Amino acid sequence: MPLLAKESYMKSVAIFFTGGTIAMRQGEDGAVRPALSLGELLAELPALPEQARLLPVEWATLPSSHMTPELMFRLAGDVRAMLARDDIAGAVILHGTDVMEETAFMLDLLLDSAKPVVITGSMRAYGEPGYDGLRNLASAIRACLSPLPAGLGVALLMTDKLFAAREVTKVHSMGIDAFGSPAAGPLGSCVAGGIQIFRMPVPHAPLGANALEARVELLSLVPGADGRLIAFCRENGVKGLVVEGLGAGNVPPGALEELGKTVNAGLPVVLTSRCIEGGVWPVYGYSGGANTLRDMGVILGGNLRAQKARILLMVALGMAADAGEPPCEIARKVFDNFPN
Repeated sequence: MPLLAKESYMKSVAIFFTGGTIAMRQGEDGAVRPALSLGELLAELPALPEQARLLPVEWATLPSSHMTPELMFRLAGDVRAMLARDDIAGAVILHGTDVMEETAFMLDLLLDSAKPVVITGSMRAYGEPGYDGLRNLASAIRACLSPLPAGLGVALLMTDKLFAAREVTKVHSMGIDAFGSPAAGPLGSCVAGGIQIFRMPVPHAPLGANALEARVELLSLVPGADGRLIAFCRENGVKGLVVEGLGAGNVPPGALEELGKTVNAGLPVVLTSRCIEGGVWPVYGYSGGANTLRDMGVILGGNLRAQKARILLMVALGMAADAGEPPCEIARKVFDNFPN
C-alpha cells in the first residue's frame, strides 16, 4: 500500500486528544500522571511526509478509566462532524488503553463516514524506556493518509498492528503488546512506513442513534451466584442488563428466577460469555442453559464480549424513543442483525 494517496496530499488529519498514558510522565515517586499537551506530542513526532497536514483537537485530558459512555457518545458526534468537512482526510483518536476498545466500538457503531478513523495510544509513559506513543501516533496518521480502504470501519492501532473495533480486546494489563483479536487476528500491520491490509472485517450498518441510554449494568455470574444483584439492578432504575455467563452462555440456576422477573418486567437482558473465544450459543437446554434462557426471552449476545454488548445495548436503547417500539424489541432487533 502506498504511503500517501495523491488525493490526500492537501487534506488534513484531525488529531483528537482525549488523554491517556501517551501524554503521561513518571514522577519522582514512581507514579505516572498526566503531563503533556497534544501540542507537545505533535512537536516531537518523527518525520512525516511533507504533504501531511495535521489539525489538532484538544478534546479532553482524561485517564482512560475516567471516560464514560456519555463522553464516548459525544466524542462520536464530534468526530462525525469533523469527518463531514471536505478538507479532512480522516481522524486519529488519542486515548488511554484501559477502555480504548469500548470507545473504538462506540465510534464504529455510530460513524457512517467512509473516511478512516484510527484510535491509538501507548502502554509506556513518555520518557520511559520503550515509549511507544510517538510511533503509534505517527503510524495512525500514515494509516489515515494512505488511506485505509473504505468499509474497514474504526480501527485500533497498537504496536504496529491494526485491529477491528468490534473484534479487539485488551489482553494484557501492562505488557507492550497489550491488544489482540483472539478469535480473528489483526486486520493488517505497519510495514515500510505504510499499512499492509490482510483482510476486511464483516461489515455492519451504522446505527442512527440520537441519544444514549447509559443506565445499563453488567453483571458477571460466577459459580453459585444467586439473583440478588439482578433484583437490585431491576429495582433501582436500570434500563437494561448484560449478564456475563459461563461457557457457551450458561448461568447458575440460582439466578434464573430473578432473570425471568427482569425479562417479564420489560427490561432487555443480554447474555454473553466470559470465554475469550467462542461466544454464546443456544446449545444447552438444562436449567440455566443458553437454550432455556433464550426461550425465556433473554437476548443472546453472540461473539460480543460483555463490555461491548453493554455499549451496543446502550446505543440500541437510545434508539428506542425515536422508533416508537418497546425497548426489548428494539434491542432484540439490533442484536439479531448485528454480525457475529
